[in-house]
Amino acid sequence: MDKRLQVGIDFSHKKADVCLMFPQGELLEPHLSFPNSLTGFGQLKSVLLDARDAYVFDGIDISGEATGYYWMPLFLRLADDPDLTEAALDLFLLNPRWLKWFKKSFPPDDKTDQKDPFYIAERTRTRRPAFTWQPQLETLSLRFYTRYRFHLAQDLTREKNYFTALLFLKLSAYRQFKPFSNTFGVTSSLILSGQLDLDELAQLPLDILAERLTQLSGNRLPEVDKNALKLHDALQHSFPLPPALLPPIQDVLNLTMQHIRFIQQQMTTTETHITAELEKHPAIQKLATIPGVGLIFASGIGAELGDTKRFLQGTKWDKRKKRNRPRTLRNAEDSVAKLAGLWWPKNASGDFEAEERKMAKTGNKYLRYYLIQASDQMRKRIPEYTRYYDRKYLEVNKHQHKRALVLTARKGVGLFVGLLHRNEAYLPEEERCPK
Repeated sequence: MDKRLQVGIDFSHKKADVCLMFPQGELLEPHLSFPNSLTGFGQLKSVLLDARDAYVFDGIDISGEATGYYWMPLFLRLADDPDLTEAALDLFLLNPRWLKWFKKSFPPDDKTDQKDPFYIAERTRTRRPAFTWQPQLETLSLRFYTRYRFHLAQDLTREKNYFTALLFLKLSAYRQFKPFSNTFGVTSSLILSGQLDLDELAQLPLDILAERLTQLSGNRLPEVDKNALKLHDALQHSFPLPPALLPPIQDVLNLTMQHIRFIQQQMTTTETHITAELEKHPAIQKLATIPGVGLIFASGIGAELGDTKRFLQGTKWDKRKKRNRPRTLRNAEDSVAKLAGLWWPKNASGDFEAEERKMAKTGNKYLRYYLIQASDQMRKRIPEYTRYYDRKYLEVNKHQHKRALVLTARKGVGLFVGLLHRNEAYLPEEERCPK
């Protein structure tokens, strides 16, 4: 068994708190503190190399907690340093949730910068993670773009929800009758902008109202008579608002709409950057050959997965043959599903086993988002996934769409991992399985 120095690092924006530990668990340095800077990196490197030489360690395991981006600059420097590479350095990035539950196996203790590095090092020493951390620089640039797009998508949803909540005060029946398919479309936005007298519109005959909508939309409404009827009903059935409240509500609605337009513009710009960056990744581009996935969702999935070979590291215990064996692509698929939080842990004790399993929902939220968004499109365009979604939809009586969609996303994990690993384009089911 290798004699490896165990190092735990707890990061903050100012410093990196470090614990050094022997392979058997004895403390070499209970606590050291270095600036989280290039100067601090140099100091930490000297301490690590001196400890290796003094105690003749076979290698160094460094574990850090994934706290925001505070860990990244130091980890990148550690991975890129030739002296540490020569010292057989392995890096591990630990999920904070792992450490939280791991610490519960110990007697109650303080949560301080002096104590946390010990638990980080001890977690790796006693249960070495299956995968080492790799910089994945080839996909890191793409990942920054796709994660920012995710951030914008969350902002857009939040702003639209805020707008619709206020819209109920202005026109309480607007969403009930849905005059337009898209509340935030051009014509709908003009109606809600305050530029038009809604009381006047409510008094217009339906044919005149339809003509007015045709003008406002630039003749782009295919069923303008239906739009006019629904808008008329919405105006007639909405609660009247006290005149004193109209100006502030309208102003906030307009400002919110401006913010929505700005976020949409930012998303368009970001997607342009993603498309340009994707030119460097032909393997990820092939994910876009899956019907409905497209370049953006393919980029989000490929950027988070990176090189699929990392999911094949190490061995897997074979229950049937009672021995360790090399990990297979199916094992890699299971690892990716767990990474995305698309798995359902068992809950059993003694003779009891829960009938209903809850999805973990932990792990990489970015990967989970892009997998689910892509699968939502795939189930509309790929018969194999449509059948699977429909079958899962009919299995239960509640949360049907949500459950069927996440199960479809779990099914899609195997397809994404397989195509990335083999660097292949998508083939329809009939071409993969000829009759």
